[in-house]
Amino acid sequence: MKIRLKQIYRGIIGIGLFRFIFLVGLIGFLGFALYIKSSDKATSQYIIAGFLLLIMFVHFKRGDKLFLKSHFSNYKTLMLAEYIILSIPVLCCFLIHKQWVAISQLTGLLIIINIDLKARNSNLNTKLQELIPDDAFEWKAGIRKQFFIIVPIWIITALTSFFIGSVPIAIFILGIIILSFFERCEPSQILTSFELGATKLLWLKIKRLLQLFSIIVIPLIVLFIIFNIDKWYIPVAEYFIFCSLLVYTIMTKYAFYEPNIKSPAAQIYVALGALGGIIPVFFPVVWLMTILFYSKSVNKLNFFLNDYN
Repeated sequence: MKIRLKQIYRGIIGIGLFRFIFLVGLIGFLGFALYIKSSDKATSQYIIAGFLLLIMFVHFKRGDKLFLKSHFSNYKTLMLAEYIILSIPVLCCFLIHKQWVAISQLTGLLIIINIDLKARNSNLNTKLQELIPDDAFEWKAGIRKQFFIIVPIWIITALTSFFIGSVPIAIFILGIIILSFFERCEPSQILTSFELGATKLLWLKIKRLLQLFSIIVIPLIVLFIIFNIDKWYIPVAEYFIFCSLLVYTIMTKYAFYEPNIKSPAAQIYVALGALGGIIPVFFPVVWLMTILFYSKSVNKLNFFLNDYN
């Protein structure tokens, strides 16, 4: 617990006082939206499903599991305690609105802590990676690292697209995985190798991520619509939500750009943006932040790319 508190403190110091105050307000708004939306039984099912998927992704991405295993015999209990703490806002809202079914589904946390998925890293230059443009280096690295997760998910989803939940769940998982491609800032030498000004570079990044994300997701959406035409709007809405989140992630990454690091501030804001996928009413704030971070990104990148403006 002491280690986690120190990590939180470093994160707060990293984002600065003004942004921390803004972040608190943002979390408050998100909590209010969660409270309102969780009163509806159907919506509460979407909230709990999204929350469990988010926790599952966090669990898969944890870099401290080996440390916990080697130092604590009850490491699964420690992870469960952390996930329960994260679920307190959701649990409180469900208790207030007496959403007993949704509360019972939080037992899914017991399953998540027992999943030990070890993704294999592929060092092969597969045909898939060769098809990705060289300027999309985040995608090349991300596909190489997550190849044995992304490809099976895509194939299984295509084969089971007649199930109404198959494609929406896959889009969510793939979208969250792709968001992780942009966690670490590249060296400044890579930025300058584009020989583009800040504005042109950002628009190239946006164009490329929308192209590649569409290539992955749109075929699955088409298959879904073939079998579930009356529910066509579900994956289409999800597609546009993740397009917005990806653009937001790019803006956040470069708004807090520092060569060769994972910015704590950027990670916090991206995590909050990802919650917008669970609570759509939060999305206007994501769009507003995208616009604000675009301006900040241009100013930040101008320091490195001023010669190309």
